[in-house]
Amino acid sequence: MPQASSSNPSAIAELFGYSDPTLPKDALSSKQFSTLVEILSEGEIEGSASASKAGVTDITSSAYLNHFLKDVLLNGTQVLQANANVANPQDSDFNFKDIQFAFKSGTANQTKIDGIRNVERTTGINLRVTTSNPREHTITDTNIETVRITIQFPTLQKFEDNGNIAGAEVQLGIKTIQNNGTETTHITDTVKGRSTNAYNRDYEFDLPANASFPVVVQVFRTTADSSDSNLVNAFDFFTITELIKETQTYPNTAHIAIRISSEQFPRVPSRLFRIRGVKVKIPHNATVDASNGRITYSGTFNGTFLKDGSNNIIKKWTSDPAWILFHVLTNERFGAGIPEAKLNQYSFYSVSEYCNVLVDDGNNGLEPRYSCNINITTAKEAYTVINQLCSVFNAIAYFAAGSIEIAQDAPVTAPKYIFNLSNVTSDGFSYIGSSRKTRHTIFNVAYFDMETQEIDYETVEADQSTIDKYGQVVKTVSAIGTTSRGQAQRFGKWLLYNEQNAGESCNFTTTIDAGIIVRPHDIIGISDTLKAGVRRGGRL
Repeated sequence: MPQASSSNPSAIAELFGYSDPTLPKDALSSKQFSTLVEILSEGEIEGSASASKAGVTDITSSAYLNHFLKDVLLNGTQVLQANANVANPQDSDFNFKDIQFAFKSGTANQTKIDGIRNVERTTGINLRVTTSNPREHTITDTNIETVRITIQFPTLQKFEDNGNIAGAEVQLGIKTIQNNGTETTHITDTVKGRSTNAYNRDYEFDLPANASFPVVVQVFRTTADSSDSNLVNAFDFFTITELIKETQTYPNTAHIAIRISSEQFPRVPSRLFRIRGVKVKIPHNATVDASNGRITYSGTFNGTFLKDGSNNIIKKWTSDPAWILFHVLTNERFGAGIPEAKLNQYSFYSVSEYCNVLVDDGNNGLEPRYSCNINITTAKEAYTVINQLCSVFNAIAYFAAGSIEIAQDAPVTAPKYIFNLSNVTSDGFSYIGSSRKTRHTIFNVAYFDMETQEIDYETVEADQSTIDKYGQVVKTVSAIGTTSRGQAQRFGKWLLYNEQNAGESCNFTTTIDAGIIVRPHDIIGISDTLKAGVRRGGRL
């Protein structure tokens, strides 16, 4: 007689013609979805950064939406991998499955996003469906456009004679019966697999157009009812949800809708969107560089803005801080609402030219001297916002001669005016120097790193002789609207230079004839006889 070790129960069972029961691999599990609607910006925006760089402008095309999925980061991970072919992405190119996405750019006449609802009404049914007894629910509300049916299998499995537990298969369908007798079958499905616990499956469909109400929704069973206790395949008409689709188009508001699966995200994930923001007016002779948002000019500026053939203003996305500031000052919806006639466009143009000069980016490349990439997410005093935007490009805004002008710290060839004892009051000049302890020698400049999606720091230090003189005096500052390490470094150097070379201020009161010549931003010269020990200026 064959012998078997008592430590191997499976071997013993095989001697008597038995084996361990096997379980099927096609086990079923319920899956739920959430749809999130996110407001990206007030006003029309450029949209996907990836699509913009690639020159894809049709926001309704699949190529554009696939580009945008490269710019959507869920829990810090791109939905679509950066090297994916947007014309034909493969399943392996997606880091997440079952993602649906829609985008509206924020125009005044944009249409609604299909499938977004603001009214849902769920009714519990919980009735067993058999071949001889389909279950029904009557919809009387004529505003209902869509229904969602939830079918529940308490258990779905088959016990075989050899002890194995297999899955089962059930065919079912859903149809509507209108008041005028019209019948429409919307769903025919086969549920196949195994579930030891309650398994839910949702079916969603639109009601027929111009339906005759009341409409009866009927769930029916095609597979014969089980009379075998070893085959468990009964199901219930569990719930029905009546939906009214969202009719709000959110004019002048850029927004997205994204549908995610609970299988991929048990909790609502963090969301980041890499976009190119609000479109603004730019000069008629301007062209935007799609690679970085800088503006280049050709010809002479005549004070007007870019228009199409029908003389309508064309707005463009740009990273030029001068025209971003102009837009915030003039916009009536979210800006200061200042009439354009009160702004000196030529001063903005002059500053813009200086901002867009290409300089060393600190990484063997070139970039615009100043770029602005900023999110304004809370209401603030207009003066605060204006000063913050001006700080991006080392500028000031001021009111002069009936209009608002801007000017920035930029090189000049000679002083605008020289003051001496003959054109100031008898009080002369007084000087105040800064404390040595307040002269910082190390600046940690905070900026937003687009690669890591986090705040990073660029450290700028004075030369060793300056550190030896003043010590290590550290200050941490934020470079507002900065996403470039090179720009953060230049900002730190600018602060460092000013603290080491502009440690003294001079106060004086001038006469009216001299005072009307200079503006707040002008570079002036001071010829102080008492300080210099020699007289180099005066009146004749």
